[in-house]
Amino acid sequence: MEFLVVGLNHRTAPVEVRERLSLNKEQLPEALSAMNSHGASGVILSTCNRSEFYTLELPEEAASAEAGADRVKQFLVGRFGISLLDVDRYLYVYRGYDCIHHLFRVASSLDSMILGEEQIIGQVRDAYEAATTAGTAQGPLAQLFQQALRVGRRVRRETGISRNALSVSRACVEMAKSVLGDLSSSRVLVVGAGEAGELAAEVLSLSGVTDITVTNRTFQRAEELAASLSAQAITFDGMPKALRESDIVIGCTGSPGYVLEAGLIGDTMAVRPERPLLLIDIAVPRDIDPEAAQVQNVFLNDVDDLESASQASRDKKVEEAEWAEELATDEAQQFRQWCLDLEALPTVIELRDRADQIRSLELHKTVRKLNGKLDAEGLESLDAMTRAIVNKLLHDPTMFLKERKGPEELQIARDIFHLSEEGPKSPD
Repeated sequence: MEFLVVGLNHRTAPVEVRERLSLNKEQLPEALSAMNSHGASGVILSTCNRSEFYTLELPEEAASAEAGADRVKQFLVGRFGISLLDVDRYLYVYRGYDCIHHLFRVASSLDSMILGEEQIIGQVRDAYEAATTAGTAQGPLAQLFQQALRVGRRVRRETGISRNALSVSRACVEMAKSVLGDLSSSRVLVVGAGEAGELAAEVLSLSGVTDITVTNRTFQRAEELAASLSAQAITFDGMPKALRESDIVIGCTGSPGYVLEAGLIGDTMAVRPERPLLLIDIAVPRDIDPEAAQVQNVFLNDVDDLESASQASRDKKVEEAEWAEELATDEAQQFRQWCLDLEALPTVIELRDRADQIRSLELHKTVRKLNGKLDAEGLESLDAMTRAIVNKLLHDPTMFLKERKGPEELQIARDIFHLSEEGPKSPD
């Protein structure tokens, strides 16, 4: 079997495409079950910057370049109600080593928009745990994700890639600073009290912002976050009034649809036309209707606009990134070799067992023909000699099978040596 991933990310698809394939934690169990029903049991990793679908490609599918990927793509069409023509050009497909290497880079934050960001390893862990709970990540896939998490932790431990790293939430605050300068006197409305909202509110507080309002569909969660930051909490019903009083609005709810419609933003600005409003939408799917950008004196940025902040962070960590890349590549190569050894092991064992059966049979015939002419020491020497011959003959085939590049070599070996067929009969 080969590892397979079909996905898209911030490099291959804009946010308006990514949001069409996004899933939140509550949606994962049903999606994993649906993916399994399409014959693609696996793991789904969905964040604001990527949606990736990991599975195993069956040996018989290896001959067809797209067979395994097609199963995943058909699941995407059915689950998300999309036309494959609309999204296929944004999708990437990685197999075997390329899939392993990609996941290790993802877990190490090397494939993130913001190099070194710390949220991704937790998101990989959550994706794996959700699949484990659903019973769709077992055997090789479980080993792959467990190793990816170990690699991610090692990269953070041994390199400086995560030192002073930005998060998406921190980057959006940095963006606000680049637009408005000093934020200490700004009034900020944070829409969403999940992990992203909590991080954004904390960074705002550390940046000197004292006037922070938090709103969330679950008001209790908004109250808890507000209390921890000496901020204020309001219900969703109170958003129109809060909008009229805000300088900055950060959207990060994870809601499946727009929370802030263009009409609401238009009504807000009608009563405060001279006062600019900065909207930063870091949610995927987006929280803020992109048409809001057409309203006079409104400045809207989404998660893709954080690229400039991420590039600045990446430029400062060139050496750490190079070392992290080397670690991830080395780990991927070692894991790939481990998989190859593991996959070749049954054939190697069966080949050696068959060879030893033949050796034992021929040795028994020879000893019987000698009719007692060899003493115990001579018999022991003859046995050792035949074992040595077999070992020397099988050394190169064994190494070849362990270092094979594809399943076809294993099948050739099985055909040549007639493995899985009836072995030599034992002597009477």
